[in-house]
Amino acid sequence: MTMPSQFPYAVFSGALVDRATGGWSPAQAVVGQGMVTLWVATPAGWVQHFSVPASEVVVKSAAQRITLVVRGQSYPILADPAAVDRAVRLNITGLTGNITGSPILETASTAGRLANQAGAAQAFSAGGGTQFLAASRASGARVSRLGYPAIMAIGCGTALVIAVVTLVVAAMVINM
Repeated sequence: MTMPSQFPYAVFSGALVDRATGGWSPAQAVVGQGMVTLWVATPAGWVQHFSVPASEVVVKSAAQRITLVVRGQSYPILADPAAVDRAVRLNITGLTGNITGSPILETASTAGRLANQAGAAQAFSAGGGTQFLAASRASGARVSRLGYPAIMAIGCGTALVIAVVTLVVAAMVINM
């Protein structure tokens, strides 16, 4: 006797970003029975935005966001949309500290950005992000993930390249 194939099931809860307005609406991406379904909350209740076979979906994930790509259309879902606003405010604080020469503002900005990233990562986990990615992959969707460690490595690598180029250019200018 053979067992029937069990499809994985997972839900990612977050907020669908409306790129036209910059606003967002509560949303849930559901993978189950080989399908990926996007539900969006409206004032009238939850509305099914689409439901397609998992094999027709590309699932991209970076940091606290999962983007579903269906028929060329992207649907970015943030685990914690408020983290974006906090990041902007913290960057402004850091720039202000840099311009005014205030180490307190710069340190507060850095600590705040680290706490904000940790909170967004926690929201991604609590919202079911990791399980959703695994279930999507197991259901036949094409899945790619770029998490915080990779993003930080890219940032640090870029900063290192900029520093080396700056030093080389400075050395060439000084020797002229």
